[in-house]
Amino acid sequence: MYMIYIDDSGQKEVRRRHMGELVSVGGVIVPEPAVAGFATALDGIRAEFEIPEGEELKWKPPKSTFQAKATGPLITELRQRMLQAAIDSGIKSAVVVWDRGHVPWEKTRVEPEILKYLYERIASYLRERNDVGIIIADQPGGGRKDEVKWLADTLGLTREGTRFATPDRVVSPILTAPSHHVPHLQLADLVTAATTAAVAGQPAGMKLAKWLKELARTNAHGLVGGTGVALWPPDLVDLHYWIFQETHYAKGSTGHPIGPSDNPFSDPGRTYQRDDGLPGPDSPTSRPP
Repeated sequence: MYMIYIDDSGQKEVRRRHMGELVSVGGVIVPEPAVAGFATALDGIRAEFEIPEGEELKWKPPKSTFQAKATGPLITELRQRMLQAAIDSGIKSAVVVWDRGHVPWEKTRVEPEILKYLYERIASYLRERNDVGIIIADQPGGGRKDEVKWLADTLGLTREGTRFATPDRVVSPILTAPSHHVPHLQLADLVTAATTAAVAGQPAGMKLAKWLKELARTNAHGLVGGTGVALWPPDLVDLHYWIFQETHYAKGSTGHPIGPSDNPFSDPGRTYQRDDGLPGPDSPTSRPP
């Protein structure tokens, strides 16, 4: 049995050229024995960093909190330690990021679509392990009425599955819980928000790319792209090269090269094939066309 904790995120301020607002949803897939183990590990990390009791660990903490007042290096180290504790516990992750600059659907239309994509990746992971799981989502922020509507809207996933995922692997309707009391939802917040920030080119997310890659679910070829981190539309595929140093993207049983090409006759075609879209000297990986 696996417990899957999911949360949504977004990024309005992006640093990459030709990119718009990002909308995302992601989750962490926790083996049953690791549920208690990760919570205990996180308690130890909180004590070591002297996080006040009862303060929720969040990517964007309220201004009055210890985290909001702490220095950048301390917060980066705290996040790295959280991700490493998840890796050590055998937890895996999956995140779906949608660029509204490339596909400008309304957010109300994007959100159920990316939840479907995430569900398919969760179901696939469970199928590979011949196991089942339960999905727990962070409570929507709009109150009880919004929560009831959100839960009703997700029933189709757990009852019928999708075109690519049967409903037998997730064995109950999606549940909700307050993240304030669930450390695994706080981990889901970190993974989803940090991955989205890395895609946006924000330094806070890019500093965590090594840990995010190790935590992310991989395909049969050992690649994160499309499996542990899914970017939409497909035009964004080369970001797997710039963020996670992957040189190929697997589609079916075929691997396709991504990233810059030394062939002078190569037509880049995709937005980020020749450079990462980051501005000038701030980007150690940028390569001019």
